[in-house]
Amino acid sequence: MHSSPATPEAFRPSAASAAPSQKPQGGDRTRTEPRLTVALVSGGATLGVLALLAGIYALTRPCVVGSCDRLERAETLSRNALSTLEAEPTTESFVQARQGIDAALAELEPIPPWSLQNKKTQQLEERLQGREQELIALNPPLTGAMKAAEMSQNPPHSLREWRQMERLWEQSIAQLEAIPPDNIAHSFAQAKVEEYQNNLDAVRRRAILERRGEEQLEAARSAAEVARTRQSNARDLAGWQQVYATWRTAVRALMRVPNGTTSADTAQDLVRNYGPQLNAAQQRQTQEQIAKNLYDRALTLADEAKTAQERQDWDRAVVKWQQALGYSQQIPSQTAYSDRVPALVRGYTNALVQAIAAQQLNETIDRAKRDLARVCGGTPKMCQYQVSGDRIVVKLLPDYVERVRQLDIEAVRQNNTQAQAQLNEHIQRSIDSLELISLNAGIPLKVLNPDGEEIGAFVPGS
Repeated sequence: MHSSPATPEAFRPSAASAAPSQKPQGGDRTRTEPRLTVALVSGGATLGVLALLAGIYALTRPCVVGSCDRLERAETLSRNALSTLEAEPTTESFVQARQGIDAALAELEPIPPWSLQNKKTQQLEERLQGREQELIALNPPLTGAMKAAEMSQNPPHSLREWRQMERLWEQSIAQLEAIPPDNIAHSFAQAKVEEYQNNLDAVRRRAILERRGEEQLEAARSAAEVARTRQSNARDLAGWQQVYATWRTAVRALMRVPNGTTSADTAQDLVRNYGPQLNAAQQRQTQEQIAKNLYDRALTLADEAKTAQERQDWDRAVVKWQQALGYSQQIPSQTAYSDRVPALVRGYTNALVQAIAAQQLNETIDRAKRDLARVCGGTPKMCQYQVSGDRIVVKLLPDYVERVRQLDIEAVRQNNTQAQAQLNEHIQRSIDSLELISLNAGIPLKVLNPDGEEIGAFVPGS
């Protein structure tokens, strides 16, 4: 049988080949060898094509042969980024350094292992990865600082929030201070430590202000509670002084609440509430002080009036009783002293009436004495007198009586009727003057002779 060229189908099993194999005959061996050779030749050709394609691919990869621009660009990117960070350790340069290293690594990534620059590439890649890890070490403190900065926006904040920010800044500072000197970002970390320390100090100050605000607010509320209790029990000046002082303490505590704290708005609301209470307590304290001053002054003037009475200085007594009465009548109502006013007014009014009466009587007596001094005067002196509130006693003097008697004897002896008439007129005029004095004074009059015997009397209104 003639053999035909081998085809792929030659490797496919036929129906006969599924049966158990039999010992091949000599003719069969000669027929199968050419087909196997052709198959092997065909497979080798395929591998050769694949190898050729692989070689072409390998040769077309970056930096396989010749110079390597990617390697140079990566070195330039990393060098520029890190030198900027070292020269200017700012946040912007730090971000640029991260971006530069990432860009440099991206430049190295396409370079294949079979590149002639593989060793340099690996060395640079390892160095860049190390630098990248050094920069990544700053992520925790920067992240914590960013969180603290975000929390600090739109103050005021509660004391708990300020304390939380304080802890974040402290943690970030501690993490930055742990960055070793050989870290490329060490200078940047130190600069950030100084910056964060300032932020930490600012947060601590705000925390202190917030705590002070809370303390002053609590102190104000406590003082207000005490003031209300004292106000309900206040009955006199001392009590209202305590009420006023306590309300003043509450308001002053509110005024010490720092602005820009969470307690500031509450403090302003409480000031609007406590202010009227303070004013009312001040007014009541002032009223009680005025009442006490008026009461004490009235008592003092009354004592002075009594002293003047004892000295029979009725003019002064009247003035002092009038002043005492005026002060007592000025005592404000609804005060601790207002219930004492009626008794004071009654007592001082009665005392004033008596003093005025005594003053008038004293003036009457003084006027009667002046009149009697005028009537009893002359040469020889006609009489001597005593004046009291209930009687006027006039005693004729011996020389005067003797003189009148002699004049009368001489007029009779000379039968001088004119002289007798003038003498009688003088005597009658003297009697009329004494009666007028008694009448004006409203005090009964008695006239005595030089021996003390009553020779005449006059009672006004009788």
